[in-house]
Amino acid sequence: MTATATAAERRAARAEARREEILDAAQRIFASQGYNETGIADIAADLGIGHGTFYRYFENKQDIAAQVLDRAILDIAASISDEDPHASNTVDEYREQTLRIMHRMFELLEQRPEVFTLLHVQSVAIDAEAAQRSFEAYSAYTEAFLRNGVDKGFLRAEMDVEITAQALVGLIFEGTRRAVVEDAPRELWSRWINAGVALMFSGVAAA
Repeated sequence: MTATATAAERRAARAEARREEILDAAQRIFASQGYNETGIADIAADLGIGHGTFYRYFENKQDIAAQVLDRAILDIAASISDEDPHASNTVDEYREQTLRIMHRMFELLEQRPEVFTLLHVQSVAIDAEAAQRSFEAYSAYTEAFLRNGVDKGFLRAEMDVEITAQALVGLIFEGTRRAVVEDAPRELWSRWINAGVALMFSGVAAA
């Protein structure tokens, strides 16, 4: 914000900062306590604000929970969005892309586990269809990578790219789900990544 910002602009910036602060607190508390066990009073108390302040930004608990969940899903998407589905020209290049995507997902899991807790654990209570929408969006993204490989001839021409994409996303989602639900040790993450990539590119048949 520049020194010449108007009073209205400064007020808007403060309001947006407060709104993000409330969202951050809600995300943390929903992930740790659970949606059903969390009340507006818990969020307000965490920030030391009154209920009136909360209601200036959000209609009710469902409103803020839905926004928190949407933000978590967008954060997961943002962690891999810089990978261009059309960039790879060989199977080796695509393998490297896949490894980068999976490592970034698990890096986000390590840095912000609450994001995946919201997706895999709390989304059913907040918005039963949100997890399915995110699965479909990530599957469509993955399908574009597969379609690129088929079109360029380095993946099997007869591949059912739609179903294969869904299977691959299911593999990744199950890995991150187990990591948060079962509190899987970090060394298991690397095994999951390596086994998933080996299964995808090498299959299970002996060489």
